[in-house]
Amino acid sequence: MKYMRSAEEPKRLVVNLSGVTYLDSSGLAVLIEAMQNVEKYGGKFAIAGMQETVRSIFEIARLDQVFHIFTDVDSALVAS
Repeated sequence: MKYMRSAEEPKRLVVNLSGVTYLDSSGLAVLIEAMQNVEKYGGKFAIAGMQETVRSIFEIARLDQVFHIFTDVDSALVAS
């Protein structure tokens, strides 16, 4: 059965982390679940504006290989 995207579900969801200086495991879990939910209905999920401290957390957990990560929101919005 194919899932149909409703009008409330965005085609692209970009999470701006530019103001985040630390992210723990519960924060990572929220982002993973959000990505899975968006991809389930065929949307695209991206993260933008990571500070270096947060980027290192993603790299240690190897989540930089799972998420689509962009330097800024504008770059994420124009990516296909």
